[in-house]
Amino acid sequence: MNIGIDFDNTIASYDNLFEEIALLKGFINQGWVGSGKTELRNYLLELPDGEIMWMKLQGLIYGKYMHRAVLMPGVANFLFQCKLRNYPVFIVSHKTEFGHFDPEKIPLRKEALKWMQFKQFFDPQYFGINKDNIHFANTREEKVDKIAQLNCTFFVDDLPDVFKEPHFPKKTDRILFNKLPSLNFKNKINIIGNWNDISNHIFGEVLLDDIVCWVQSFMNLKDVKPAKISGRGNSQIYKFSTSENIEYAVKFYPDSTLDNLNRLMIEYSAIDLLNNNGFKNIPKAVNKNNDLNIGVYSWIKGSDVKAINQRCLEQAISFVKSLHQLSKINSLPFSNLAAGSCLSGRDVVQQIEFRLNRFQSIANQSLNLFLDKIFIPLWEIVKREFFFIWPEQSRDYALDKKYQILSPSDFGFHNAIQGNNEKLTFIDFEYFGWDDPVKLTADFIWHPGMSMSSKLIASWKDAMLDLFSNDPDFVNRFNAAMPLYGMRWAMIILNEFLPGFAERRKNAGEADSYDLEKSQSIQLMKAKQYCKRVEKLFPHLMIS
Repeated sequence: MNIGIDFDNTIASYDNLFEEIALLKGFINQGWVGSGKTELRNYLLELPDGEIMWMKLQGLIYGKYMHRAVLMPGVANFLFQCKLRNYPVFIVSHKTEFGHFDPEKIPLRKEALKWMQFKQFFDPQYFGINKDNIHFANTREEKVDKIAQLNCTFFVDDLPDVFKEPHFPKKTDRILFNKLPSLNFKNKINIIGNWNDISNHIFGEVLLDDIVCWVQSFMNLKDVKPAKISGRGNSQIYKFSTSENIEYAVKFYPDSTLDNLNRLMIEYSAIDLLNNNGFKNIPKAVNKNNDLNIGVYSWIKGSDVKAINQRCLEQAISFVKSLHQLSKINSLPFSNLAAGSCLSGRDVVQQIEFRLNRFQSIANQSLNLFLDKIFIPLWEIVKREFFFIWPEQSRDYALDKKYQILSPSDFGFHNAIQGNNEKLTFIDFEYFGWDDPVKLTADFIWHPGMSMSSKLIASWKDAMLDLFSNDPDFVNRFNAAMPLYGMRWAMIILNEFLPGFAERRKNAGEADSYDLEKSQSIQLMKAKQYCKRVEKLFPHLMIS
C-alpha cells in the first residue's frame, strides 16, 4: 500500500501564518476583521493588484517564513501509523523552484525540505520517510503524472482541482482534505476534514500498538503494557504499565480541528503550575508531545467517588482554598481565561442565548417543543428578574482581577479519584483558567455529575461565602447568578443535539456503546428537570 500526500496546507499548516505575515508586510492593517487563509485570499483578490499581492504573500509564506509553519493537527499520528504498518509515504507537491515576485529568490523546495528535516521526517527513529520519496512538480499535470507513476493507493490533497485532472489515476482512492459539505465530481471522492478521520478511513480504529508507538517516539519506555480506560469524557485515556512497575496515564486529546480548545496545552500547563506550587492531590505532569496531541501524567490509583459525604466536601473546599491562595500571587505564569468563563453578568446571558440560537436552528420536533413551551418562557423571566439584580460593577464589565480565581471550571467529584482513607485526587483540568468564583460555586451545585444532599449544599455555600468574603459583591452576585447558571446548564445538557457531538464521542472511544437517539431523549428529560429546579429557586433564592 503506497500512501501519497500533498504538502502545503495538507501536511504543513499556515493558518495563522498567512494573517501574521500579511499584517507584517502591510497587505492588511490592524483593523482587518477576517479570519483564516481563505477569507484573507478572498479579501486580497478583490483589491486592485490583489492577485499579485496574493502571489507575493504565498511566496513569502512558502519561502522566507516557511520555518514558522507547523504540522497539521493529526498528521504526525498518521505518519507514525504508516511507519508502524510499513506503508511507504510519498509526498508530492506542486511547488515551483522560486516564489512569484520574490526579489530574494529564496528556493521554495529547499525551504520545504529543510522544514521536513527539522520536523524529523527523515529520521529513522521518528517518521522514517525516505528522502527520495519527496517529489516536487512544476505544474498540476506533472504532479498527477507523478501520483500515477508512484502507484499511490491513496492520495490526500486539499485542492479539488488535483482530483479533477482528467488523467488522475482511477485506481487511486481520492481523499480531499477539506471541510466542504459537498462538491460535484464526476468520479468518486472522499471529502474528509481532519486527519483523525483520514486515519480511520485508511486504517480503521486506532490500535493500542499505535498509542504505544506514539508515546515511545518521545519517551524512553520499554516493555509497556497498555490498557484503554473508558468513561472519561472527551479525551481517550490509556494506562501504561512498565517493566519497572511505573504506571502512567496517557491522554490522547480530541482533534483540534473538531474542538476549538487546545486541551493539551491548557491541562498540561495547569497541572504543571499546580505541581510547582505545592499541590499534592492532583496528578503529576510527566511529558507531552504537541504534534501528537498527547499528555503523559502520573497514574492515580483508586476508584470513582461512589458516595459524597462531609469528608469529600471538606477536601473539595480545601482544594478551592488552595486555588484562592495561589490566585493571589502576582505575576503567575498563567494568563488564560477558563473555557466558558463568565466574568460578568452579560457573559452568562450571552452564552445562554448563543446556545439557545444554535438549538433553535436544529430541526428536531422534541427539542423545538421543549424550547418553545418550557425553556424560552422561563428564560425570559429569569433574564429579566435576575440579570438586573446583578451588581452593577460586574453586570456589563469584567470582574476586577483581584476578585477572580484560577478555576478548573469543570470541578467536582465527577472529576475526582478516591483512594485509601477516602483521600481524593482531583483530575481533569482541560478547561482551567481565570474565572469568577461565583461560577465555580454555582457550577459545583448545578453540575449533572454532582448529587449532594441539601445539607452538603448548604455547607458548600457557607464555605464559599466565608472564603470570598473579601469580595463585597460576592453574595449579591451569587444570588443573581444561581438561576442564570441553572438555565445555562439546561442548555449544556442538550449538547447531544449539536452537529458533530456524536463524532466527538466516537473519537473519545465510545462508539460501541453510544446511542445518539437514546442519549438525546435522556438529556432532554434532564433539561426539563433543570428548568423545574430553577423555578423552585424563586421563593427562597437569597442566602444570608
